[in-house]
Amino acid sequence: MSFSKDVVDLALVAAGRCCCICHKFCGVRIETHHIRPVSKGGDKSFENCIPLCFDCHAEVEHYNDQHPRGRKFSESELRKHRDTWFSKVEEMNTLTPLPHDAPQVIQAVSGKGNMVAGRDLNIRTERVVGKAVVQTDPGGKHISNTTARKIQDLVKDYIDIHTTAGKDTQRAAQRIWSSLRNEFNVTSYKEIPAQDSDRAIQWLQAQIAMARPKIRRRAPDKWKESLYKPIYARAGELGISKDDLYLLAQERLALKKPIRSMKELTQRDLQRLHHVMIYEVKKSGSKP
Repeated sequence: MSFSKDVVDLALVAAGRCCCICHKFCGVRIETHHIRPVSKGGDKSFENCIPLCFDCHAEVEHYNDQHPRGRKFSESELRKHRDTWFSKVEEMNTLTPLPHDAPQVIQAVSGKGNMVAGRDLNIRTERVVGKAVVQTDPGGKHISNTTARKIQDLVKDYIDIHTTAGKDTQRAAQRIWSSLRNEFNVTSYKEIPAQDSDRAIQWLQAQIAMARPKIRRRAPDKWKESLYKPIYARAGELGISKDDLYLLAQERLALKKPIRSMKELTQRDLQRLHHVMIYEVKKSGSKP
């Protein structure tokens, strides 16, 4: 049972295509490993996935329980390797400078014939007064107000997770906003092109998914709440009522009895339902 393309993409991006154990950059020479083997009940979720290089994957896979020598890689150790490396990559990404082709702000500077030089300044010798202003686009080329509000809500969810995890709130806010601007090569999230609206939402959902493991053990109730919101929001977008959502959960999760609240779901089933709603249920609301 292999991982879905969405899970693989999220994991490889989170790891920067590096091995989560030896931290070597692998490029295409990388594999995704089930932390808990399928034979022992492991699923194909993002939480159960760890990217490994060929050598480390062989080390993890080839330990012989019948003739033990050395120390076997445990599930908890693999998760710690994965979570630690994902966090490290995230921190490194916040230090990545803007690309050279990033749009620069042009400013006109007033003066009395004097030359004023600077990387982001337009040099003029005449007396001109001007300021750099982010122009709103009246032609509908940028994201709508509805998308902007969704982005704000998702950023808030991301920051809340880091706050719950004991991280610095201000630093988390600076990190996610900076990463979002860099991802779409803009100076303000409101300048994201309209055609990238869905991708911006998906990108933020991926950042939240990568951050969510930080609180799974530290604050399990908060972890569950971080999944309730997107599940209900997605159901609302698709016109799925609560009753229909619970029926869908019973069917797709193969539950033995109906549920009346998502609070009745285990962590594993809740995570699986989140994946179904976000990545599998189609826009039409039909079940794949």
